[in-house]
Amino acid sequence: MIGISAVGVYLPAYRLSREIITQATGGISMRGERTVANYDEDALTMGVEASLECIDNYFRSWGVPLGKHTLRGLIFTSTSSPYREKHASSVISSVLEADSSALVTDLNGSLRGALTAISIASNYLKESNREAKVLVVAADKRQAEPESNEEQSFGDGAATLILGQEDVLANIEAHFTVNANFPHFWRRENDTYVHAGDARFVENYGYFPLMEEVIRGLLKKAGCSAAEIDKLIVYTPYPRLAQQLARRLGFDTKTQLADSLFTEIGDTGTAQVFLSLISVLDKARPGNKLVVAGYGDGAEAILLEVTENIQKMERCRGLEVYLKRRRPLTNYGRFLHFRDVIGESSYDAFSSLALLWREEKQNLRLYGTKCKGCGAIHFPRRRVCDKCGTKDEMENFKLTRKGRIYTYTNDYIYLNPDPPETLVVVDLENGGRFFGQGTDVNPGDVRIGMEVELCFRKLHDGQGLPNYFWKARPGIGGK
Repeated sequence: MIGISAVGVYLPAYRLSREIITQATGGISMRGERTVANYDEDALTMGVEASLECIDNYFRSWGVPLGKHTLRGLIFTSTSSPYREKHASSVISSVLEADSSALVTDLNGSLRGALTAISIASNYLKESNREAKVLVVAADKRQAEPESNEEQSFGDGAATLILGQEDVLANIEAHFTVNANFPHFWRRENDTYVHAGDARFVENYGYFPLMEEVIRGLLKKAGCSAAEIDKLIVYTPYPRLAQQLARRLGFDTKTQLADSLFTEIGDTGTAQVFLSLISVLDKARPGNKLVVAGYGDGAEAILLEVTENIQKMERCRGLEVYLKRRRPLTNYGRFLHFRDVIGESSYDAFSSLALLWREEKQNLRLYGTKCKGCGAIHFPRRRVCDKCGTKDEMENFKLTRKGRIYTYTNDYIYLNPDPPETLVVVDLENGGRFFGQGTDVNPGDVRIGMEVELCFRKLHDGQGLPNYFWKARPGIGGK
């Protein structure tokens, strides 16, 4: 039986109150807050963060690392990939050091892409060996037009699942799909912002009919009734739609309908159903039956049954840690700056394709070098040891992502949409020293000896090409 072996989440630190949005733009507040990606984050970087968390959680759960030959597939799904032509999944696979023969692909353009990816991964695993795993990555940073309802409702975030035939937390029992050419949300090639149809029309002729059809079809296929389902997890642009949908289908909205997390983080697009599912799994018990339904150009649904292994999740860092990790964004203008609506969030620096290709092992995979003569560790990589002078006697050395600040400075002159620019020198846990930028931190909180983690971020744009590297952020904590 194929199922979920591990989960991972990532939510940006910044939160923007919907009240602040309405104070600046007028209108009625939807209450609560939404997550806001920092200026150096996009769907790809959030996908990397969630993927690294998922792989770490797999190790915490099962006590074995997820090796490159075990990870046989990686599917990235998003409606807001930083690339219109190029696989974002190829960047993620490089960071994760996936095998070059693994299935690595993008699935973009539909909000239900996460569930479609599960279907593709399941079929792929049926033809693979029992040890094979596929990582499904869902991430979105959707751009809403200022003063629109979507500006309040959208949120940024990512979630990942590892699927396999062994070490399963929840089995996939059934799958059902309904395809339809119905434009609820859309964005054309040259559009900056997401468009949405008339609310009453798209709800009554799109959302409700399609979601009802797919969930009823799934239950019929599985031979289940609504009363036998412990939790109903559905994509919803607004919580009221999920409640109406549940009532129409005969579910109890108080006990069976899962929280969409709209009040805390907003509508996170392709990642929403995964985030809601992970929240449910955190409290699930063996034998629980879960229906997960996604929406977009039709609808798609799966039935899951939780296994005895669900107790393994207690060892993992879960969604609750990221919900508590928050930095209030109190300035609407800064939010617009982060989204490139006003000003520029990054500068156009020189970039060389040859250099990016040559330094991929260093910049993406986080490898330094270690001198064979004296054992000194160098990052960036170098040919000559600065300790003993030995030349061309180096071996690859994989850096860890955790460490402590050795020294730092806050630069208030450097071009940064979220000033000041914090520059840090970090002594890493397994050796080596990292020099680079800090992020997601209040300048007054930085101190020598502070625990930090290296996170994957967008460094700058160079001749139209996004350049990615690592930055240091405060440790998130948790397990």
